[in-house]
Amino acid sequence: MIAKSGNEAADWLMDRVIDDTFGPLEVSEDMFTLGLENTFLAGYFALGSPILYLYETPANQREDINTDPDIYNQTTASDIGMLLEDLFQCAQNGGSALTAVFPGQFTQTECQDMITLLIQNRLPSLLTAGVPEGTPIAHKHGWVTNNGVINTIGDAGIIYSPVANYVLVVFLHHPDQLVWEPASILIADLSRAVYNFYNLPAE
Repeated sequence: MIAKSGNEAADWLMDRVIDDTFGPLEVSEDMFTLGLENTFLAGYFALGSPILYLYETPANQREDINTDPDIYNQTTASDIGMLLEDLFQCAQNGGSALTAVFPGQFTQTECQDMITLLIQNRLPSLLTAGVPEGTPIAHKHGWVTNNGVINTIGDAGIIYSPVANYVLVVFLHHPDQLVWEPASILIADLSRAVYNFYNLPAE
């Protein structure tokens, strides 16, 4: 699900561990409980899975911008950033919104195990391409295609750098088409700029 970016594995986990019918909705409720009001799963990932609920969120009700969000699953950069920050804090000291909202359900070791899984995602492009080789980065990437055309690319991660550890989330969207090379280079350039901001001495 993480290192191989497999939606089938996500479905398997929800179906067998959470609930074989309403697993995605239970995941969504957990996200809302954490305060992530724009993050949900409205159905399983498998092609043809039914929509279990139509979610209206502050993000998908905006009228000033429309990224044609998937009715099955949505999030925002700020929501994912907050989730990664909570995971990082839990792994560092055992305390975060995760442990406050779900007392007794997460240990510091389990949070670190989740980060270790995210570090196993070794995609050499996107956020990873913007940091020096060997920099630990616990991240998850993805993209959305419609009839073979990429419209959305994202990468979200915790970057462990010498001077500061930080969370960076980048989502790109184009209503017609995102061309992989310039889009992935842009994400790498943004990643490099943030890394340098924290790690290069001021002139």
